[in-house]
Amino acid sequence: MLSRPSHLQGRTTVKLPGMRNDKAPKKKVAMAVAAAVVVAAIVTLALLAASHRAPVIDEDYCTSDECAFHVNMLTARLDNSIDPCEDFSAYVCSSWSRSADYTEFAKSPIDHMLFSRFSRFKSMLEEGTRKLPAGEKARAMYDVCMSTDVDDKGNIENLLPLMQAVGLSWPEQRAHNRSALGVSLALSYKWQLPLWVSVEVPISRNNTKWRLHIKPGDHVPLLWNQYESVRGGGVYLEYWRGFYSAFRTNFTRPLDESSIEAIADTEGDIVGRLWNSYSSRKRNPAVVPVGKIGDFTPPLSSSTWLEQFNLELELRPRVLEDHEVITRDTGFLATMGALFANYTNEDLLGQLAWSFVQFCAPAVDRQLHLVRYGDPWKAKLYKPIFCAFRVELSFKMLIFALDFVSHLTEEDQLIVNEGFSSLISATLAMVNNSAWLDEESRKLAANKLASIQTLLWPAPRWLSNEALDALYSAHPSKEETFGDFWIKAHFAAAKQNRTYDFEAAHGLPKNIGPPDFEYDYVLNNIEVPIGIVNRPLYYRRGTKAMFYGGLGFEMALEIVCALDKMGIRWTKDAQKVTSILSEATMQIFDAKDRCLKDEGIETIFPEIPALEIAYSAMVHAIQSAKNSLQVRGLSEEKVFFMTICYMACTSPTGHDLSGANCNKIVRNSPVFQRTFNCPSDSKMNPAKKCYFFA
Repeated sequence: MLSRPSHLQGRTTVKLPGMRNDKAPKKKVAMAVAAAVVVAAIVTLALLAASHRAPVIDEDYCTSDECAFHVNMLTARLDNSIDPCEDFSAYVCSSWSRSADYTEFAKSPIDHMLFSRFSRFKSMLEEGTRKLPAGEKARAMYDVCMSTDVDDKGNIENLLPLMQAVGLSWPEQRAHNRSALGVSLALSYKWQLPLWVSVEVPISRNNTKWRLHIKPGDHVPLLWNQYESVRGGGVYLEYWRGFYSAFRTNFTRPLDESSIEAIADTEGDIVGRLWNSYSSRKRNPAVVPVGKIGDFTPPLSSSTWLEQFNLELELRPRVLEDHEVITRDTGFLATMGALFANYTNEDLLGQLAWSFVQFCAPAVDRQLHLVRYGDPWKAKLYKPIFCAFRVELSFKMLIFALDFVSHLTEEDQLIVNEGFSSLISATLAMVNNSAWLDEESRKLAANKLASIQTLLWPAPRWLSNEALDALYSAHPSKEETFGDFWIKAHFAAAKQNRTYDFEAAHGLPKNIGPPDFEYDYVLNNIEVPIGIVNRPLYYRRGTKAMFYGGLGFEMALEIVCALDKMGIRWTKDAQKVTSILSEATMQIFDAKDRCLKDEGIETIFPEIPALEIAYSAMVHAIQSAKNSLQVRGLSEEKVFFMTICYMACTSPTGHDLSGANCNKIVRNSPVFQRTFNCPSDSKMNPAKKCYFFA
């Protein structure tokens, strides 16, 4: 069984009923399984009954501002000319008007929620620093950034030492004798700039072999959005020349329009490939020996990977062929190979340098914001986003702690922990009552579900001012310009010892859209960015439907991945198998999974199983509550379904990485059809319905 590596130690685990905070992980899981099975047995009858009738709701109404906000969000702009029984997604999403702010990046309600968090960043820093004075460094950096006018010209020469240190130059290439693969790895691991690739190297106290986690770069969505905005807006030439003007010297060779267009085409191909890999819903996770990784990345050989791991990551002891790479998708490894098959190392270094310049140079020369956004008004609008995001990148664990202490309480932790635990209990109840699962399959599935780790809250250690001070002791505390802060913070990160604490901070999920919130098939865990524990996904004073249709349903979408076509191929101990289900059970599983094939839908996952468990957990929560509230004008069932589908809205150019298909959900729910009185001949009430657990 895998020991708990360093990148998971920054957060505490949301525990199942019966879990104690002891040091016996196997005993914890056994207790969790036993306790959850007991809970499952107790609630089984209620959950089964709930699948056939609507729950009984007390007549008390929620009068909190949070409930009023949520109802207004769902109903204020509804287009009542749309029949919810004909197209429920269109009906609900008519109330979601894409914000006029942040249109280039916020393409869904969840995206907008994360961007809105940055608009509250200043107050979060102020409140958090009162409780954790270590936050003064981050606050000072943010204040300097916000006090810089968008038309202030910086000194781009200050960025050149950082570029030289990472092995890049722009606009002209210099002979660095570096591999584009190695530079991309070092940018992520050493310099905390995961542009094309994200690399984590968790330190395990019980394992002598390195396990390197590799996935598409965290900044790929930003690079792709930026490219689409500039190229789609027809201003690429002006955009490129704006950066060129900031970097050119008397010896820099100018480029003609055709050369710049060629650069644009190459950028679109490279970043587009990376984005497709990042956003792909078809994943093939793998644990691959370093000596075999080249099998997935031709023409990049295993020896090239091994050489670059040791040259650029500088791990001690050295990486060996029998050490392992964990990837969430072998398709990404193939993408990396394809880049080297289609472009020379020099071409790739040039494009990597261009990605670096676009991301980093505006931190040094604020006039490049005008180049990026085209006008002072837009540059000013995005200024809080720019400043907050880069401060968070420089102080990930510190911002994590400040965010937590500034607005989340023990009550919030209790609500979320109990909600998440109830989802696992509901899933276990359904597994234990699914007649199509044989006994051995049921046992293995239940053990895997009970072993899921949900990582959300800061570990107690990181709520200590002393620990945070020590982690960021080398980071700057006072600088004249934001560029100086930014550059020195990255040099400090590069020089930092790769300790257990460092890796805990490095491995935190990002808090910018699209959300970094997904089930890890190999490690059997779910990492939840703290930025999504906020309205409209979570309310301290909301109703049960608001929780289970919001944060609860998003969580359910990830939980059920443990049992999807890929999930059943991995045990709870990170071993890949043919299936944890028996051969006879697999035949039924396949039939259920392909139930919607005639509609052109490949799988019922994750939406339909997620709906089953989220609704069942909500019903049990309502029935167990001493005083369950509802909002005026909407039943809890209506709030539940409308919240699910509202959070699944997306702009025409958006890409919903959560994978939620609203109409797929409601077309297979008798509760929905009863709630909205959908006739049997309506599009949202087909004769054939699909279920997973039933």
